[in-house]
Amino acid sequence: MLYFGALIAVYVVGVLALRPTEANGNSQNWALVGMAAPTVGALAARFLGPGVIVWGRLNWWLFAGLLPIAVGLLGYWLAASAGLITTDSPLVVAALTGAWFSVPMAMLTATGEEIGWRGFLWPLVRRRFTFLPAVLIVTAIWWIYHVPVVLMGWYGSVSGLPAFTVAIFGFGCFVSVITDRSRAIWPSVVAHGGWNALVATAFIGGFTGHSDLIGEFGWVAAISMLLLGVATVAWHLTTGGGERISYPAHFGSDWTADTRSKTTVD
Repeated sequence: MLYFGALIAVYVVGVLALRPTEANGNSQNWALVGMAAPTVGALAARFLGPGVIVWGRLNWWLFAGLLPIAVGLLGYWLAASAGLITTDSPLVVAALTGAWFSVPMAMLTATGEEIGWRGFLWPLVRRRFTFLPAVLIVTAIWWIYHVPVVLMGWYGSVSGLPAFTVAIFGFGCFVSVITDRSRAIWPSVVAHGGWNALVATAFIGGFTGHSDLIGEFGWVAAISMLLLGVATVAWHLTTGGGERISYPAHFGSDWTADTRSKTTVD
């Protein structure tokens, strides 16, 4: 309750204090406050209650976090090859060459969400549920967190909400797998930052076409992410990743990254 109470409080205060309009131009400030809300909730649960934030260690799963960029780029390229959208190759190259800066910067803001979602909420839910129900619960909460600002016209578009929903589901599936496998939030931070920096923004300049197809509210990225999410979930489940995981139940629990559930997870 501390987690959701603090998250909602920061979210609502951000809406009331930083409501973006054409006059005040607070949309960027709102995004920063909104993305920090899950972390504030996690910190409240950690320091005011028995909550646990599972940070984990840096490991090779960080590189898996780059897959949404690769799959998103492939999806755009296939759509361009089919004549659905057009490509401005120099802008695509510029987006990729600038990724060394744009992705780490986007990771900083993405961390504000991921501490709350994958660092706190995912382990909390994963202790109680097997993999698929846990994915549905966390992804639904993540979706609900975005919807109010979409409906108010501050983020994305209402017409693109169906595609965004598909993208959120696919992304939720994918980062749930890499979080389970790595026992750390860092691969999801890479994935989230890479998605925000390139697939959702920079690639829009390099690929043009109908607004229903481009960006994170477009169907190209949505279908690409759904296919990646479903494929990684299928692999995860068939290799023993479906059972509950013994994440720590409260602060001070004895737990390491090598803890395993009933079945072995690599």
